[in-house]
Parts: sequence; structure tokens; C-alpha cells
Amino acid sequence: MNAPSPSTPPPRRRRSPLPEPGVRDRLLVIRHRSDTLGGWLSKQQGLFSEFFAVLGALHYAERNGAAGVRIEFTSKLYRDPARDTNWWGYFFEPVMWLGEPRPGARKVHCNGWHRFGPHAWNESWTTLSIPGNTALQPYPINAEHEVREVNRLTARHIRVRPEWTARVDEFLSAHTQPSDFLIGVHYRGTDKINVFPYRSPDYSVYAEQIDRVLARHQPQSWRLFVATDETEFADWAAARYGDRVISLSDAPRLSASDPDGRKNGTHKNLSLSGVVKGGTAVLDCLLLSRCHHLIKNRSSLSDISLAFNAALPWTFILDDTLVHEGTGISS
Repeated sequence: MNAPSPSTPPPRRRRSPLPEPGVRDRLLVIRHRSDTLGGWLSKQQGLFSEFFAVLGALHYAERNGAAGVRIEFTSKLYRDPARDTNWWGYFFEPVMWLGEPRPGARKVHCNGWHRFGPHAWNESWTTLSIPGNTALQPYPINAEHEVREVNRLTARHIRVRPEWTARVDEFLSAHTQPSDFLIGVHYRGTDKINVFPYRSPDYSVYAEQIDRVLARHQPQSWRLFVATDETEFADWAAARYGDRVISLSDAPRLSASDPDGRKNGTHKNLSLSGVVKGGTAVLDCLLLSRCHHLIKNRSSLSDISLAFNAALPWTFILDDTLVHEGTGISS
């Protein structure tokens, strides 16, 4: 087990030469990350990677006296042809005022010609919300200050649409008892083999960490909430833990051997319903945040679970021999 070490300064990043947007008393409008030159320079991002960008824009807006922030994410990944093109609004309130609503405020569209924006020549807003995040030391490892700030921004500004919080409550009421100790298990497979350490954790490491948590707490009754994009992990968990496992029955999953899944992941598979992909991802994230302990690997989805509940203790399996722990942060 790797004990947390003192925080280190974030790495120096190349800064875009474009000017920062002037937003004082204005409504800052941000767009989703775009494919640039066919995806060669920059690519569309998943829902919770974009969530970090939203938090970065909110951080910038607060610091620079903006009236508010409006999210306009219209990529094909989560869009429903029968609904409004702004898929962020399916799940969250798209306009966040920093004070009293000012519907007449002038808009500033960060669509490319500012320092921050959707293209490869822009910096991502995410660099403002989790500046210490790196491939070798991903958030939330050794990032207590960033976890606090991400949680503060989320609690202050992000409003989940009521139908999604109602579905979380309904799921927990149907599948758990108040006395259950609930371990959240998130296994992000498929295309995560394309980032450091370029392989997915072995399932046995998850079993070891589940055993550790149970030995520490010794609950009389317990359940596992399993969130995963990989069919084989869901099957393994069900075979090993039986009816202690609960999960969303309609969450899209792909096989670890699926070549498109290994390249692009479930979230970029356009043959799957965008609103189902997005909706089940939001439910997985919120359900993980309601657990008593979170066991996860690299994924923005379960990172954002900590944004909704910074007090949640977590275990981060970066690799089979690189396992980090966080005790949760009290308010």
C-alpha cells in the first residue's frame, strides 16, 4: 500500500498565447472539447472529463467577476435526436449564476479564440480545476487542496436535475437496507489501457482491496455497488460475490476484447444511445458518492463522485502494485 506523500507543486504547463477572456459582469459560455484535424490534435471528451472543465470555468468566472456560466455541450457522444442539442442540460442545470440571476448579461463565447476553449490550440478549462493532475500522479492522489476546491465548486454551483437524484434514491431504497455497509466498486476498462500504466488492474487486486475494507470495518451486512464499462468485470463480480452485488441493469458495457472499445471506450461508441450512456454514467457517479467506501481505478466518473462527497474514503488502484488511499476530507 502506497501511503500518501506531501503534496508537490503542479508541473509547469505550456501556456496558450491567446488572450484570457474578459468576463466581468458577463455570462461565460463554454463549449465541449472538439475533434481537431479529425481527432489528431484533440478529441471529444467523456461526460466527466468535461465536468472538470465546467468546474475550471466556474473557478475562472468566480476569480474574474463573471455574472455566470452557461454550458453548451452539443457533441454527438450524449446527444438525443429527440431532445435539445445541449446534452449537459439533460442531467444538470446549464446556467449557473454566481449571484443574482442576470438574464440580460452580455455573453462571452469561448469558442476557440481565447486562452481556454475547445480546440488543441486552447488550454482546457480542466487545468484550472485540477492543476496538479498528471498521467503519473492522477487526481485525487496527493491532491487534498484540489479535492476541497472541486467539492466546493460542485456544492455551490452544480445542480443535478431532480429526476436523476430521485432515481438514485429509488435505486438505493429498492436494493439496500439502511444498515448495509455499501462498498462502491468502479472498474474503468476498455480504452484506459491507452494511458499510464497502459494496462488495466487485475481483478484480484480489487478482491484484495474489498477484503481489506471488510476486515477494517467488519460490517454485519454489506453490499457491493459495481459500476463498470467492461462486461468481463461485471461477470467476475457477480460470480465472486453473488447477490451482494448490485448494479444498474441498463448500463452500457463492452467486452475487454472489443477492438473499438479498446480504442475509444464505451462513451465514444455512437451505436449506443447517447442519453442512456450519459444517464447511467450520472447515476453510477451519484450512487458511488453515496457509498461508505470507494474502490476505483483511473476514471473521471468516480473522481467526480468525490466532488459530490469529499468525505468519502477511497482506494485508488493505479496499477497492480500502485495502490493509494484517501481517508476522505471532512468539511
